[in-house]
Amino acid sequence: MTWEIMLRNDGMASVEVGDLYFPMPMNTEFPAGQPASVAVLKHSFVSGHGSHIFWIRGNSTGPFLMLLPEADTSLEYWDVHKDSAEASGTWCAYILGGAAAGEAVAAGTRWRQPTHSLSLSPAEQRRYRLRFQWVANYESARRAIADAGLVDVEVMPGMTVPNDLHVDIALASSIPVERIEAEFTGDTVVQRLPDRAGRRLWRVRFSRLGENRLTLHQPGARQTFLEFSATEPVETMMKKRATFIVKRQHRDPSKWYDGLFGEWNMETQVLLGPDNYDRIKGWRIYEVTCDDPGLSKPAYLATKNAEHPDVAEVAALDRYIDTFVWGGLQRTTQEAYAYGLYGIPDWKQNRESSDPGPKGRLHIWRPYDYPHIFAMYLAMHRIARDHPAIPTRQSARDYLVRAYGTALAMFTVPMRVVMWSAYRTGFYNECVIPELVSALTTAGLTREAATLEAHWARKVRAFVDPKADLFKSEYPFDSTAFESTQALARSALDDPVAMGVSKAAARAFSERQIAANLFCRGWLEPAYYYLGSDYRHTAGDAYTLTYMAQMGGWALLDHALNDADDPHPLLRLGYASQLSAWALLNSGPASAGHGYWYPGEENDGAAGGGFEPAPSGTTWLGQPHHRGTWYYSCEIDLGFCGAVRAAATIVADDPIFGQVCHGGIMETFAHTLRIWPRDGVRRRLNVRLQSLRLDLVLLDARFRADRPIILNLGAGWISLTPEPFAPSGSGVSFELRYDDGRKRKEVIDITDSQLVVRLPAARLPRVQVR
Repeated sequence: MTWEIMLRNDGMASVEVGDLYFPMPMNTEFPAGQPASVAVLKHSFVSGHGSHIFWIRGNSTGPFLMLLPEADTSLEYWDVHKDSAEASGTWCAYILGGAAAGEAVAAGTRWRQPTHSLSLSPAEQRRYRLRFQWVANYESARRAIADAGLVDVEVMPGMTVPNDLHVDIALASSIPVERIEAEFTGDTVVQRLPDRAGRRLWRVRFSRLGENRLTLHQPGARQTFLEFSATEPVETMMKKRATFIVKRQHRDPSKWYDGLFGEWNMETQVLLGPDNYDRIKGWRIYEVTCDDPGLSKPAYLATKNAEHPDVAEVAALDRYIDTFVWGGLQRTTQEAYAYGLYGIPDWKQNRESSDPGPKGRLHIWRPYDYPHIFAMYLAMHRIARDHPAIPTRQSARDYLVRAYGTALAMFTVPMRVVMWSAYRTGFYNECVIPELVSALTTAGLTREAATLEAHWARKVRAFVDPKADLFKSEYPFDSTAFESTQALARSALDDPVAMGVSKAAARAFSERQIAANLFCRGWLEPAYYYLGSDYRHTAGDAYTLTYMAQMGGWALLDHALNDADDPHPLLRLGYASQLSAWALLNSGPASAGHGYWYPGEENDGAAGGGFEPAPSGTTWLGQPHHRGTWYYSCEIDLGFCGAVRAAATIVADDPIFGQVCHGGIMETFAHTLRIWPRDGVRRRLNVRLQSLRLDLVLLDARFRADRPIILNLGAGWISLTPEPFAPSGSGVSFELRYDDGRKRKEVIDITDSQLVVRLPAARLPRVQVR
């Protein structure tokens, strides 16, 4: 169906059209108690002649409804029109947005695309055309975009790009892109690559931190704008974030919140605490001490230190545990409901409440809180176990016992207090439960391992049930389950007997939950704040790059590496997802002002809790915005937890880009690949070549950052230079998994600082590397 809009000046004088927009009042409300399929979710990319919009049903089933501009029609601006502050509003796309954008810019917005008005002389007219059409699925949507003369964009490794990596861009269109223009020409290198798979390819390197716009030029003055974010290297960001959190720890023994890792306002450089909630008002003050925001910082700090330990950071974690958590936030083993965690507004008010019930002294019933703390304890166990040179206040076994007690309490305490079951909702960070079960077994705590695994298996069965609601959280519709659902699917697929499900049911659930993950995630929208980001019910109009962008990115990568028949589309999207929200980290060298969003040395390592793509509005925490990152970190450290877990260097034969290295730098020589990991963790290598599939994980060491991993496909070996966790370590443990599912664990002595892993002849390729 073609939609034509004609403007004609029937007057006697020239007129200027400042705005021309069309509202799209679709059924985008997801009411409680109704299946998600009753509504649709919008996916929109407003970017000149490359703009496109489509809507998907909540059951992820096609066809999708697409809206594409035709001829010389383009879109340049959007906003949401509301009848009242409480209304959800109607999304509006602008063919002409000069007036609205001008007002928004005058009010402080950071809109980054050109906008226009239109002048019409007497009797002059102008036509605009758009087309509605049905497409069967995502691949059909890509073809429709390209066939219409718009530009279908694929990128690798993502649109948040660490500055020690390049980004490759593959463009498909019936009107080929002729050139790419950089916003900052002196800080950007644009290189044309040979065409592949019917696409034109470019390689781009950004050296200017922050937002970078590329303009795609097509014949006929057609333009499409791609917005990237350039960051520091991932490992640098991981470490800077941890350093920043520790610097903002409250250290005053006279305060009840001694040891708390404080919230920070990047705009005013104010440290928040229970004596100063700054601009956070009303019931949301809990954000400072507890719930997902307050507990995300120690969860990330511990997760990072299990990979890159730092003596001062581990000491700060022990202080938090001993002075703020144990006996405060968390009930001890000497109290009833042991390991229970206090919720909002903070543990002091709850413990001192006159109400002895669940609204006061037993406000320990929110199961979402528990995974952050048992993830923290498990990471502390790993630090004590794997890094003996790092002092800790407790033994590895003691941390492990607390991790177990907290995980068990998640399944039992909320149920006992308010009958809130933990089995039917996916919680962020609970994906570490299988690792916790394994650690308990290895430590000889077999009874505890069996008990926890039984609870996890019960949750697996609840989600494998086709009637399970994958979108339900504390809200009727949410995107927060999809790290957990992939972990549940992994357990169901890997050991269906132990989980009590059939192989067929496990496979069906795996496909169902990954489709739901994709449904509420930006994929065909090539902007750094959309590609790979999860979408809440606002469908990309507000609060993107949430913590679930990276957590759900881990899920996509796990599915792509282990379950997908064609892994490459999801490898691209998964890697873009796990990189995406690093764009919210405010970091940089002194020469770049220590960060893009809020410059200043005190803000180096600070982070925003989400991104606001709209020209203006109010963040979830209640502060006005003008497009950009929040100045409070809120829950984003949960996302950084997911990014640490997802970090890997992945070598693949991509059908679009050729032989690629996600999260690293690679050189090819005949039968040999030389790979420098740049993923931030440097312990995991995944190979997905046509001729070889394997996964290598170092268990007690990292790959040296300055030495390549050498994969010799001709002679059949992998050579690497390890960086052992133990300074005096003479051997390195690793796990190697082959494409037939076989696993091999070994300890190999280091000779001349080199480790050589021989590959069995059955796994060697019969063709040389291209």
